[in-house]
Amino acid sequence: MSDYVDFKVVKAEVSVEDVADRFGFALRRSNGSHERGACRLPTHPPGDDSKSFSINVSKQVWICHSEVCAKGRRGKKGGDVIELVAVMENCSLRDAGLKLASWFGVSMPNDTSGVGEAESQKASEPPIAESGRYGKYDDLAQWVEERSRNNSLSRFEQAAYLSVLGQIEELAKAEMGG
Repeated sequence: MSDYVDFKVVKAEVSVEDVADRFGFALRRSNGSHERGACRLPTHPPGDDSKSFSINVSKQVWICHSEVCAKGRRGKKGGDVIELVAVMENCSLRDAGLKLASWFGVSMPNDTSGVGEAESQKASEPPIAESGRYGKYDDLAQWVEERSRNNSLSRFEQAAYLSVLGQIEELAKAEMGG
């Protein structure tokens, strides 16, 4: 399997309904574009069987309306299909994308030729979570890097994220004596 994940392709080919079904969410259609049911997220309080989890089929997003559940995810109430897998499997967004591609047979390109120079450079870098090169700033650096890979960002916004990532790296080197 390729180590490259095209999040746009995964989101286009895998529905949030299919992923919710894979994880055993029992959802019922509440109107034309919404399905609701009990939340099965690991951050949801035990014993709370309210119908707080819902998906918007037309937008391909999910949300849990429970404040306690969201608090367990640092205040984040919902997200897309990749974020659902990341929460359920307790893994990074990259790993969630790889799992989705594997589970649903989504083909990923073997290399990044033909993509923009900035994307090619980012794809060739090792994943931050595995590198440890940012010391105590690894989580922050991973957060910044993941957002820089958002395909809907302008080149300017992507460059700004990469600039911040470079500043984090300089800070980490200075603190590690490098």
